[in-house]
Amino acid sequence: MAQVICPFCLKPHDFALARTCEICADNPVPDEYIAEYDRVPPLWLLTIGFSRHGKTTYLAALTLVLENMSNVWEGMYDNAYDQATMTAIRQMWREAMQGEIVQKTDVTTPRPLLIGLYGLPEVGSRSLVMYDVAGEIFDSINEVQAYLPALKFVGTTWFLVSLQDLENDQEGRSLTDLFSVYRKGMRSLQADLQGRNLIVVYTKADQVAFTPEIEEYLMLDPYQALTLPDATLPPSEDFSLQEYRQGMEQVSNLLEEYTRQRVKKGRAFINMVKAEGMNLYFSVVSALGQSPDVSSSRLRERARRYRVLDPFLWALTLQATETTRTLRIIVDGSSTSGSAYQALPAVWERLADYGEVTTYQLGDSQAKSQPGQKPPTAPPDPPRKRLIGPILEHTPPDARVLVFATGPIADLADFASTSWRDRLVLVQTEPGQPDAWPHTVTYRAGDDPTPLVNTLLRL
Repeated sequence: MAQVICPFCLKPHDFALARTCEICADNPVPDEYIAEYDRVPPLWLLTIGFSRHGKTTYLAALTLVLENMSNVWEGMYDNAYDQATMTAIRQMWREAMQGEIVQKTDVTTPRPLLIGLYGLPEVGSRSLVMYDVAGEIFDSINEVQAYLPALKFVGTTWFLVSLQDLENDQEGRSLTDLFSVYRKGMRSLQADLQGRNLIVVYTKADQVAFTPEIEEYLMLDPYQALTLPDATLPPSEDFSLQEYRQGMEQVSNLLEEYTRQRVKKGRAFINMVKAEGMNLYFSVVSALGQSPDVSSSRLRERARRYRVLDPFLWALTLQATETTRTLRIIVDGSSTSGSAYQALPAVWERLADYGEVTTYQLGDSQAKSQPGQKPPTAPPDPPRKRLIGPILEHTPPDARVLVFATGPIADLADFASTSWRDRLVLVQTEPGQPDAWPHTVTYRAGDDPTPLVNTLLRL
């Protein structure tokens, strides 16, 4: 149990050493989340959208569906990991049973819902870590960084957008405005957009005149009945996640073309997203199937929810294709390497946001810290020779490596004609070091670690 990402501070923590994250003492991480981390890996979900576009209402509908999916998927069940999550889900149930509209999210740093989902078809089990972020945050570029450290960590993000509300927006906002706020927030957090997944979820779809093909897909939801608290369906033995995804891909293509042709600034939005190297997908949902009575904030009749499961299945299948980066830091172990240890902490903390970081000392093939454990703070006693071969020989060939050195490494030249030439960055912390290496960076304590980290990740 080395690297466990705390769902509150989004930092790796070694819970084998301490059962409480030192950063999040006020939010104890549930024991089940920790104990099952390797067997039940997290599925990180983050909602982004303007206020009153249906984000919280959609998430309430999704929790209803997930609780009822055990009626259809044999062996599947769910479990709220903590009391806060259980209380939130029960409140959603009460509002759904009484026909009330789910209250919008408060403008605070979001506390995620933590739900264990077991026995999901074809993918096994996942710990759902789901953030519902107040839409007011996305009304201003300057608000994003303060409230959303999760932006930097989550690889798959939902944009939940009501096209009707967007069309009637008195401020004239568009999809490009929402993406600009998101992009600005990511840049302020020094996070790269390349390779991330963006799923545009068109909410309140029953109020939009889509093309006949899209409307037919929306209404022919095989799991629509599961959105009712007392719903029952016969178990499904022939469900194929791959086949279901093919249907989602077809409607995603139709929605992308609809966005390009019919949505205000839709073409510009698509171009902006793809210019950043993001993977763009579209989905369509109706979390209520009707417009509520404005005077009472209640539904006129029982909710009819459609395609609520689709965005979740998109995120589930996309995460299945994601891989965790294997990262190594090798730090000088000589008696004159003090400056390397002064520069190390800031780089390690930044690099840990992008993968599993293991730390070694030159001349020693045994790891000094595992993923989630802080790196060493001082040179070893007795000192080590500057030898890198014993470490690289046991390092996975797809790993990326940072080497902090205060002097020449005796055997580094032996690897100049190997694949490590394009996967290793030499970090010099003292001026005038003679080592010649294709990827060499000078870095000292107090420097901004971002250029150094970006150099490694681009290899």
